[in-house]
Amino acid sequence: MRFRDLAFLVVSNLRRMKLRLALTALGVVIGTSAIVLMVSLGVGLQKSVVASLGDLGAATHITVMGGFSGQPGMPESEPLDDRAVARFEGMDNVQAVMPIVTAMVQDMTYKKNTTNMTVKGVPVDSLKAFGFEIAEGRLPRNDKEILLGDAVPLKLFDLSATENTNKAARLELIGRRIVATVVQYPTEGEVAKDPAAAMQEPVEERHKLTVVGILAPADVDTDSSAFISLDTALAFNGITTRRPTYETIIVKADSAETVAGIEKILTNEGFMTFSARTIQEGLKQTFVIIQVVLGALGAIAMIVAALGIANTMTMSIYERTREIGIMKAVGASNRQIKRVFLSEAAIIGVLGGVGGLVFSTAGAALANLFLQSMIAAQSNGAVSQPGTTTFFYIPLWLAIFAIVFAASVGLLSGVLPAVRAANLDPLVALRHE
Repeated sequence: MRFRDLAFLVVSNLRRMKLRLALTALGVVIGTSAIVLMVSLGVGLQKSVVASLGDLGAATHITVMGGFSGQPGMPESEPLDDRAVARFEGMDNVQAVMPIVTAMVQDMTYKKNTTNMTVKGVPVDSLKAFGFEIAEGRLPRNDKEILLGDAVPLKLFDLSATENTNKAARLELIGRRIVATVVQYPTEGEVAKDPAAAMQEPVEERHKLTVVGILAPADVDTDSSAFISLDTALAFNGITTRRPTYETIIVKADSAETVAGIEKILTNEGFMTFSARTIQEGLKQTFVIIQVVLGALGAIAMIVAALGIANTMTMSIYERTREIGIMKAVGASNRQIKRVFLSEAAIIGVLGGVGGLVFSTAGAALANLFLQSMIAAQSNGAVSQPGTTTFFYIPLWLAIFAIVFAASVGLLSGVLPAVRAANLDPLVALRHE
């Protein structure tokens, strides 16, 4: 039997049982939709979490902290000082290095408005190397100037009394002075000389800083922080040593693919590291388990659909017993009989898979729109772009898998009916009414 004849015969048989074909394929549609929607929910949640992790910092940034010194069995790391900065800069695949000192700033005041924020001391030139862009103004050039993150300007205004937009707040702050209230604690050297100094109350100092620039939107931490020179931050903290140590050092890899290798080297040397990749790797296994569990729940509906295909093909045998006998009488082999029934079952699976994929794609889009609208409503319009969060996401591999899986289920469901049809005795089949 030629493929052309096989295709004509299969299509003719399916056209004769349109209603049964539609009902059976509908079962596959429901099963496929259940699997795709369940798995796409897991994929969408993973995608959203990874995207939110990206907002915590660039994918190529590695935060290096003090190491495992004093812990048994762990290597002792060197201090995070200028020598460490120079050595990190010389490592392979490292593009830039930026030491950070968090200034002991209690609050920031502009006119009558006071707010809290993180003030970081950094080598100002390194901001460009790390890809931070200036939205307004310029970088600081001396110890009396300050650079603000994108979200800071509005924090310095009383929003209940003014109608400042972020753009207007930026423009108003450029060239203006803000007051930083710095808390000075007794230094280690002072405590070493006079232990009673540890009991002294911290001293508050106020420093006027001129706003010279506003950063473009970057990540959550950067947008809500202010930046001053490294020397200014050390002075605010009362650190006067020529070889200061830093709280953290940010290492920028030349690509996201090299982050893991750099982290491994630093960890082996006793440093503690943190990056967006670290969290992503930790969550990857969890989301795989979630996707498998959700897919298994959806597969229950597909099992029911498989039983429906098997039932349809079995009933078809009883209705076409005489036809099968005629086919065998004119020379059709058992293999050819099997091909006819397996092809019919596979086509039912493919039709159901395609229909299920279309249905689940539309359902995922509507579900995303509905959930995003609910979030926007509950946040009182704070979510200005309702299409940014994806709860259901259907990647290409899932779409292909859905159709192939549905076709495979149909094919497997038709195996027993096909074998039964092939094993019919032609004489008994011809006498069947």
